[in-house]
Amino acid sequence: MPIRTETRNDILLITIDRPDRRNAVDGPMAEDLRQAFENDDETRVAVLTGAGDTFCAGNDLKAIMAGEFPAATTDGPPPMQVTRTAPAKPVIAAIEGYCFGGGMELALWADLRVASTTAEFGLLNLGKGLPCLDGATVRLPRIIGHGRAMELILTGRRLPAAEALTYGLITELTAPGKALDTALALAARIAATPPDALAAARRSALTQWSLPEPDATRNEATLALT
Repeated sequence: MPIRTETRNDILLITIDRPDRRNAVDGPMAEDLRQAFENDDETRVAVLTGAGDTFCAGNDLKAIMAGEFPAATTDGPPPMQVTRTAPAKPVIAAIEGYCFGGGMELALWADLRVASTTAEFGLLNLGKGLPCLDGATVRLPRIIGHGRAMELILTGRRLPAAEALTYGLITELTAPGKALDTALALAARIAATPPDALAAARRSALTQWSLPEPDATRNEATLALT
């Protein structure tokens, strides 16, 4: 199966398993990815990774050209299916190798990103005339700041992992082949935290962006006390 799932205690491990295509995602895989996240109610943290030496090279361009993706709309699901709603549980992206286009947008959708020194990031889809539809232009500025995000968006350059660490794009930089182990250890720490206060704090952080500060602090208290 191109999307594999495995439960490890309180952790859901989701692997994009299509190494012959650099883990590029086609339409059916995107649907399977959505179901993998939505159909799990037992675990507390998810780790998303790619098989082999690549996280995800983005959307499958051959599938796009063949019309195998649903037509993009403002209200319908985006190409990667999951990226217009916040995940129900914390998600950590474990990244080796290419993290481009829609793959980078999946990584930005995650709460945290752990990458090895082999990782490279970039919105290479823009250089092919393909727009961002999975949240990159919204989440990237919020994570690394407007100026740096605009430089990456406008130039489409590849960002190496060491530089991504200085930008705050990734949480932790590991040796080659160690991103998944590090992400799983981080997930275990999160899963061991008392869940109610953690869930309220996470929800407050995710929902505060559009709120004035007094409303955001009131929202924080409401979430914490209900």
